[in-house]
Amino acid sequence: MIDIIGDIHGYSDQLEALLLKLGYRKEGRVYFHPHRTVLFLGDYINKGPKIKATLEIVKAMADKGSAVALMGNHEFNAIRDLFRIENGLATGQSFQWEDSLLAFNHNIKEFKYYVDWFKNLPLFYENDYFRAVHACWDSGHIALFKEKLSGKPLTGELISNAPEWSRPLTETLNGKDLALPINASIQEAGFPAGTRIRTKWWEDPAQMSYKDFSVDPVDLPDVPVDLPLIQDWQAYGQSEKPVFFGHYGRARFSSLIRDNVCCLDFGMGNGGSLAAYRMDEGPKLSHDKLVYV
Repeated sequence: MIDIIGDIHGYSDQLEALLLKLGYRKEGRVYFHPHRTVLFLGDYINKGPKIKATLEIVKAMADKGSAVALMGNHEFNAIRDLFRIENGLATGQSFQWEDSLLAFNHNIKEFKYYVDWFKNLPLFYENDYFRAVHACWDSGHIALFKEKLSGKPLTGELISNAPEWSRPLTETLNGKDLALPINASIQEAGFPAGTRIRTKWWEDPAQMSYKDFSVDPVDLPDVPVDLPLIQDWQAYGQSEKPVFFGHYGRARFSSLIRDNVCCLDFGMGNGGSLAAYRMDEGPKLSHDKLVYV
């Protein structure tokens, strides 16, 4: 009885409209449902017009037990960047979240209150029926988090990208990427040319070309993936629990991918929609459980 909601990116009006559509009602400052709770998949800040209001809604629900809020890459970036600033490691840099400060009238102390809250957000969620993560479910990374973190907040060691943590955190919150063949590059309007693709980490690369394996709809070589580059890659099995994630809205890549894989970032931060999936105890996912505004 959980409603899983994708990336909000500061669009609090749409979040409230979606919560009402799902049957949640506001009591004081908190939205609640008599029988259901929300699982937020992260990315609450940046891009949208009402970032502070979004954080107020999400945090109030999490504090009162009517929601669980996961960490997204935008929250982690804010944690990391403020850590660098406070430790004199970021002289002259600009940051993605600086626009978010406008929502706080450039009151860094008030913004930092929420960044300190971000440090305590879980990196994943799992119960008997499904799994959820912001960008990528890698069983090895999840095992590391279970062993080493166990609900503890992020420490300076993790935030500063210590070698043990750099790849697990990066891939969990940003997804897995892959180098393109020599002389191939990504040419996407509005972005610099790149030599790495964001991948469909749940698929088996042995069966795919670079073009098919890329999340982003860009012109890529229709040649088989160079398998020695990804020897430790494991596709997400057809028999695994359903897994939910967000993150890929810029690619307009969302919705039910197969009956145990679902992306819920419908591009709210890029002119799209805000989506939820009404999860119950069924073993397979269904399109009729998707709700969006």
